[in-house]
Amino acid sequence: MAPIPARSYPLVLPPLRLGLSWQRFGSLLAILAFMYAAATVVRVVARKHYVFLPGYLTWSLTPAPMVRGPVHVIVLFADHFEPNRQLPTVQEWLDRYESMASRHHDADGRPPQHTWFYPAEQYEPAILERLRDASRGGFGEVEFHFHHDYDTAETLRPKLQQALAQYADFGFNRTIDGQTRFAFVHGNFGLDNSNGPFFCGVPAELTLLRELGAFADFSFPSLYQDSQPAVVNQIYAARDNDRPKSYDTPLPLSTLRQGDADLMIFEGPLIFNPTLNPRRLFLELDDGDIHPAMQASPRRADAWVRANIHVPQRPEWVFIKLFGHGAESPADIESVTGSEFDEMLGYLEQHYNDGRQYVLHYVTAREAYNIAVAAVDGHSGNPANYLDYAVPPYLSSSRRTSTPVAPRN
Repeated sequence: MAPIPARSYPLVLPPLRLGLSWQRFGSLLAILAFMYAAATVVRVVARKHYVFLPGYLTWSLTPAPMVRGPVHVIVLFADHFEPNRQLPTVQEWLDRYESMASRHHDADGRPPQHTWFYPAEQYEPAILERLRDASRGGFGEVEFHFHHDYDTAETLRPKLQQALAQYADFGFNRTIDGQTRFAFVHGNFGLDNSNGPFFCGVPAELTLLRELGAFADFSFPSLYQDSQPAVVNQIYAARDNDRPKSYDTPLPLSTLRQGDADLMIFEGPLIFNPTLNPRRLFLELDDGDIHPAMQASPRRADAWVRANIHVPQRPEWVFIKLFGHGAESPADIESVTGSEFDEMLGYLEQHYNDGRQYVLHYVTAREAYNIAVAAVDGHSGNPANYLDYAVPPYLSSSRRTSTPVAPRN
């Protein structure tokens, strides 16, 4: 039988239903947008981002000032250093840190400067002796950290006086000209009764701290807590008003020089960064906290610089205040003495210390305060000239001579 010849048929496609396809696509986009918005609202409420979001929007919409000449990047680490009285932990921490820090230096030839905010309620002379040795070795300074609860101004004052007297035995809060001065970090971020009496109890705490010799608070940011200031990425003055969280009303730093404010509030960076991580809703909030779940990195370092924290009079002096709880666990020790932190320091020194566009400075909390005061007073140039400007070095410091000093008011 002869084969049946093949017949060709025209190719007939089903009609395109573009309207329905785009409708479905639009519906899917709407659903995804609703889910993202809902997740964002949950995140804002659960993590108390609403405390600072209006201030963040104001900050993000404020144009950055024009800068002539190099930007001086000023880096400090305010460590909530809580080893729970364990001397071996402190010894390990110091051995690792000093080995790492000795490999790095800034534009002035200084190694990274650590500020150990040691909790006074964990008083342990052997630990304080080791921290004094590290300070005299040129690796940083010790400052005052205090946890307390259900206090009044009357009950808190003698506690602070006793603790400050113990610190003075090691020269930590005693300046070379005999003053009692100190930077402060409040335990559990509860400054000025901002997180309730369980973490403080004293709504007039700023006044009390100033009367005892405090010059600045370095507690913030404090994400997920009521104590987080409404303003972000600022260095400002605060005046006590006998109500909780009186520092929520920012004042110009000039009010400190005029005697019309109590403390400088020295904030660290708080900035949203895009990320490909859907668990973080494609936005990562960086508060300068160095810990096992958020290691130091070059990417984070760039974000800290973009936060652009400065004193209005000197926009070319940009401060980066990092923090952490560097001695709470082996993982925390690794976070601030290990390879990631080491790499981040190297990145800062390579990318922010060329002498033309950027100049890098490692400072302590006291030195950062002094530089900020010098900026308020109109000084310019190299901020390293003002490390001892308003508050002289401590007796425990490796540096016992003062650079230019501020006039007395």
